[in-house]
Amino acid sequence: MIAPFTRSMTFTLGLFSVAMSPDLWAETDPEPNKTLELGATSITAEGLGATTEHTGAYTTGSMSTATRLNLSVKETPQSISVITRQQMDDFNLNTLTEVLRQTTGVNVQHNDSDRVSYTSRGYSITNFQIDGMLNTFGYMKTDGDTIIYDHIEVVRGATGLTTGAGDPSATVNMVRKRPTAHWQAKTGISGGSHDNYYSYVDVGGPLAFDGKLRGRSVLAYRDSQSFRDHYALQRAVGYGILEGDLSDDTVLAVGFDYQDKEVQGTSWGTVPYWNSQGGKAKLPRSTNMAAHWSSWPLTDKTAFATLDHRLGGDWHVKAAYTHRQSDTDGKVYYGGAGFPNDDRSGMQAWASHMRGTSKMEAIDLNLAGSYALLGREHALMMGYGEAAQRDASPFMRRGTTPDGYNTIDDWKYMGGIGKFPDTVTDLKGEHGSKEQKAGYLATRLSLTDRLHAVLGSRYGSWQQKSATPEYDANDQLTVAGKTSQTHNDMWTPYAGLLYDVTPVYTVYASYTDIFKPQGLRDANKKYLEPVVGSNYEVGLKGSLLQERLNVAAAYFWSTQDNVAERDYSVAPNPVTGEEFYKSGGKGNKVNGFELEVAGEVMPDWNLTAGYTYTHSVNGTDKRNNTGQPLNLLKVSSAYRLPGAWRKLTVGGGVNWQSEIYDFSNRPTGERDGRGNLITTRAKITQQAYTVVNLMSRYQFDDHVSASLNINNVFDKKYYERVGFYNGVYWGDPRAVTLALDWRL
Repeated sequence: MIAPFTRSMTFTLGLFSVAMSPDLWAETDPEPNKTLELGATSITAEGLGATTEHTGAYTTGSMSTATRLNLSVKETPQSISVITRQQMDDFNLNTLTEVLRQTTGVNVQHNDSDRVSYTSRGYSITNFQIDGMLNTFGYMKTDGDTIIYDHIEVVRGATGLTTGAGDPSATVNMVRKRPTAHWQAKTGISGGSHDNYYSYVDVGGPLAFDGKLRGRSVLAYRDSQSFRDHYALQRAVGYGILEGDLSDDTVLAVGFDYQDKEVQGTSWGTVPYWNSQGGKAKLPRSTNMAAHWSSWPLTDKTAFATLDHRLGGDWHVKAAYTHRQSDTDGKVYYGGAGFPNDDRSGMQAWASHMRGTSKMEAIDLNLAGSYALLGREHALMMGYGEAAQRDASPFMRRGTTPDGYNTIDDWKYMGGIGKFPDTVTDLKGEHGSKEQKAGYLATRLSLTDRLHAVLGSRYGSWQQKSATPEYDANDQLTVAGKTSQTHNDMWTPYAGLLYDVTPVYTVYASYTDIFKPQGLRDANKKYLEPVVGSNYEVGLKGSLLQERLNVAAAYFWSTQDNVAERDYSVAPNPVTGEEFYKSGGKGNKVNGFELEVAGEVMPDWNLTAGYTYTHSVNGTDKRNNTGQPLNLLKVSSAYRLPGAWRKLTVGGGVNWQSEIYDFSNRPTGERDGRGNLITTRAKITQQAYTVVNLMSRYQFDDHVSASLNINNVFDKKYYERVGFYNGVYWGDPRAVTLALDWRL
C-alpha cells in the first residue's frame, strides 16, 4: 500500500521542484495583484467566455461544437451539456467516463475492465472531438485522463454539420487547457480506496517576448489497485503547449499530449450470471476471471497545431492539424465463456495477443465572421476538412500450448497459468483505413429582433477499407480477406429556428439528416449498409440570473433504417475478437424529452440537474435497447458556506436510473449427446437504483486546500451492464478519496 503512494509522491515532488525552479520563475510578474485568486465561486456574465477555468462556473459563455459558430448555449438550437473545470475539480472527475457519468442524457456501461461504451438517445456515442477537431476513438481509447482539459461539451442529437457521418446520439468535444497571460502553478496529491494514488503538476504563463510567447505544461501520474481481484492500473500523462503571437493579428499554437496506460489483470468480458445448473451464480463484485498477467495496455501520442489570423473586424481564418497515434501490445487471458460449477470449474478462456497501431491525421481550414444584410447583422462560417485513420496489426502465429490450456480448472486461482507462446511475424495482419473529406457552410440569420435561423450544409465523401489476410506455413498469402465501401456525394443539411419569447427565454426547433456508414460486418464479413434517417428537436431554453444559469427543456425524435444489431448466432472471431452484426431493418424510432438546469442558482451555489426519458422501438414498434434505461436523473451540486464557514464548500450528487434488462443463454441443467450444456433464452434484469456521492473542500488560505470525495456513499450493489455474453458487469462500490492541492 505504501509503495504506490511513495512513487506518486516522488513523482509529484520531482515535477514540483522543476516547476518552482528559480530559473523558470525569473520572468514572473512581481506584482502580487497578478496572482490568480481562489475565492468565491460567484461569477458574472462578463466573466464567462469559451474558457471555464478560474471562473468557478458550472456553465460556459460560448461554444461551437454543434455548428462551428461561436454561440452561447441558449443561441444553439440543440441540447447541450457542459462539464466545466470547476465541476471536474469539485467531484474528482479524473476520466472521461467519470465526466459522462455526471452528464445529462448519457449512459455509461463497461464491456469489461478496460472497454467502456457511452450511449445517448438510444444510440452509441461514436463522434469525439478535441478542440473541435474530429478524433477517432475505439473502446480502448476513450477513457483518458481529463487533467489536460478546460471543459467538455456534449451536444446531444445528430451533429452531421461538424462531424459528418454519425448517429443521433451525441458528440463529445474535449477542450484543452491553454496558456495563461500570467504565471500560474498548481500541484496536488490524492489517495483513496483500493490503493488509488494520484499526483499532478500544472504550470503555465508567459515565457518570452513580453508575453507574446506563452506556454503550459501538465504532468500527472496514477498508480491504483481495484476492488476487482488482481487488477491494477498505472497511467502517466503529459501535455505541453506553446502559443505565440506572430503579429497583432496572428496566433500560432503547437502542442503535444501523451497518455500511457499500463494494466494488469485485464478482463475481456463480463462476470457469469448463471451457473451450470441454471441457477444464479451469485459471484461477488471482486470476481475477476483474468490471469494475473492478462494485460491490454495503450499508449496515445497526439501532436497538434493551430493558426488563427484576424483578417479585419471580427473575421478570422483558422487552420488546424492533428496527428494521433495509438499503440497497444498485450496478451489477454480471460474466462469469458462457459458457466461456473460449484467447484469453480466450468469456465473456458478467451486468449488473444492484442497488438497493433492506429494512426489518425486530420486537417481543417475555416473562415468565420459577421456580415450585414438587409440592415441586420448575421454570422457566417465556411470551411473544409479531411480526416484519415489507418489501423494495422502484424500477422501472428500461435505457438503450441498444453492440452486444455483454455479450460480453467479453478477461476479463482489462476496463478499457475502461463502466457501462451506466439510469434509476431513481419507479415501484414489485419489492417484497415477510414477516410472522409467534406466542405461545410453555416450561417446564423437575424431575421427580426426576436427571430433567428441557423442554416448549414455539409457535402463530402467517406471511404472504408479493411483486410484480414491469411498465410500458409511458407508465409504465402492464401486469403486476402479484403472488404471496402465508398460513399460519395454525401450531403447533410442542418436547419434550426429560434424565437426569443422574452429576453430570457427562447423557443427553438432543429432538423438534420442522418447518414452513417457502418464499420460493422456481418457473418460473411461484409459491411452492413449505411444507416440513414432524420433527427428532429424542439425545445425551450432560458438564460437567467444575468446569464449565470441555463435552463432547457427539449422533445426529440429520430428515425433510422439499417441499424446494426448484434448477431448472437455467430461466435466472435477467436483470434481478433471481432463480433458480427446484422441489420435491424427499417423503421427504428427513438423519441423522448429532457430537462436540464446548469449554472449558478445563487451566489456560491452551483448546480447541474438533468432528467432524460428515451424510448426506442424497432420497425414493429417493439421496444429495443432494453439494456439502456428509459429514465435517467443526474444531479450534482456544490455550495460554499457563508460567514465564518466560508472556507468550507460542501456538495453532493445523485444518479438514478430506471430498470434495464437484456437476454442471455441460461443452462437448463441438461446436456446433449456430446456433453455440452443445453441452454434457453432468459432475461437478466437490473432494477432501478440510486447512487449517491458526496464532496467537501476546505480552503485553508489562497494557496492550500483539502478535499474529500465519497462515491456511492451507501455502497449500493448494482449491475452497470446486463446480458453481455451471458453475464453482468458490477458497478463500483463505495470509494473514498482525500486530496491536498496547492496553488500559486
